[in-house]
Amino acid sequence: MAVTAPQNGSQCRLSRPVAPTSCADGAPGLLVTARAGAGEAPRPSGAADAGAWTPARLAWYGVVVLTLAQVVSYIDRFLPSLLVGPLKSDLRLSDLQVGLLLGPAFGVLYVLMGLPIGWLADRVNRRALLAAGVAVWCTMTAAASVVRSFVPLFTTRVGVGLGEATVAPCAVSLISDYFPRSTRSRALSVFMSGTFLGAGSAFLFGGPLVHRITSLGPLTLGPLGELRSWQLSFLLVGTPGLLLAALLLTLREPERRERIAQGIALDTKGQVSLSGAIRFIAQHWRAFGLLFVGSGCTVTLGSLVLWNTALFDRTWGWSVRDVGVATGLAFFSGGPVGTALGMWLTNRWIARGRKDATARALLTGLALAIPGFAVYPLMPSARLAMAAVFLAFTGQAAAAAAGPACLALIAPGQMRSQAMAIYYLVISIAGQLLGPLPVGWMTDLFADPTKLRYAMTIEALAVGVPGVLLVRAALGSYRRHVEQLETLIDGSAGEAVHA
Repeated sequence: MAVTAPQNGSQCRLSRPVAPTSCADGAPGLLVTARAGAGEAPRPSGAADAGAWTPARLAWYGVVVLTLAQVVSYIDRFLPSLLVGPLKSDLRLSDLQVGLLLGPAFGVLYVLMGLPIGWLADRVNRRALLAAGVAVWCTMTAAASVVRSFVPLFTTRVGVGLGEATVAPCAVSLISDYFPRSTRSRALSVFMSGTFLGAGSAFLFGGPLVHRITSLGPLTLGPLGELRSWQLSFLLVGTPGLLLAALLLTLREPERRERIAQGIALDTKGQVSLSGAIRFIAQHWRAFGLLFVGSGCTVTLGSLVLWNTALFDRTWGWSVRDVGVATGLAFFSGGPVGTALGMWLTNRWIARGRKDATARALLTGLALAIPGFAVYPLMPSARLAMAAVFLAFTGQAAAAAAGPACLALIAPGQMRSQAMAIYYLVISIAGQLLGPLPVGWMTDLFADPTKLRYAMTIEALAVGVPGVLLVRAALGSYRRHVEQLETLIDGSAGEAVHA
């Protein structure tokens, strides 16, 4: 049986008769969230939200562990960008093939499986689902140590994308149910800082590690046979991450909260189908569109960093170690500064009563990031380029931290994981499938590897300028939707109290 919530005073529509519910014009209607038994009144969808929030100590422990998962995922994601030289040499790859490995190989299942994983995360134990995803991507990272050609390596990166597709839907949903709306943005910003801690760790520690391993030459490891430096790097990075899967099982699985009683189609268990989630987003496309466009631009701009090792080598003659250390330091400095800036701006605007505070932080971060990403490939020296990279990372961190916080304020609790999966589907198409690939294509088209810098700048401007204008134009729609959803949540909570 499907139950559709009333809108604008319309009557409830049921696929078959059930116990009657209140559906008076102008008053919030109750939704049936479970099959009504004999003598049992239907419960409103917000009824389960009356329980106490997770204790702060356990909630912040969860944030720390989930942030660690984010860090590990980004280390595994960025590792191939440090190995461009050895991969091209040993496997005889073109820049186009490298672009495929850095983007679409990871993004294909990361994108395609995001929706079914989000659907699962709205129904099953989220910590267990995430632990399984960690085990999959770490295993596939380690498996890259035994490949000998492009296609098997591409396949392992596809597996990494499959495992990492569990992170955002599960983690953001868990954190949103750990914290009330008043403190949620701070917790989500801490979680999103894991993207820069992970990418920074990949470059800062991975660069010297790769440099050291490369100097050792091929090694023979028992049944694995002879391993090249890049193969050993995959093995050393992937294997320890398996311990994280066990750690995730120590988290508390919280109650699912902030479910609404109007404007959304629910089944008999009070859950939202994938088609129902898509319809809800389509009905509020301007508010969600701001988020998708802004975060999609942010991820696409960030994907340019995957070409940093090749850029600094070809343009300024830096080694992978030098590039890794410098880029890692930029991540570790620009990331926290940008995250802190985004949190400060959000709190400042919240104190002024602005319902679009998180969206404004997204817009501000994007406006800072665009010039940084556009100019750093064109700088006359590597040191000036790294200064511009710091600006780019600061803006990107502010925008990246605001993205999930924006979504958590406009997606009802019943469909938050699916909404997050749809969100990552959209921004991953931009950042993972399209981001690195046009740069490689344009560089091959220029027929000059040193013109990589121009390809990076062209993409930064072509993506960033239209994106920031569209986000600015949609602020009003986002603000109105936040206000509307808060009203519906309050109405559901009131029904739960009086049920």
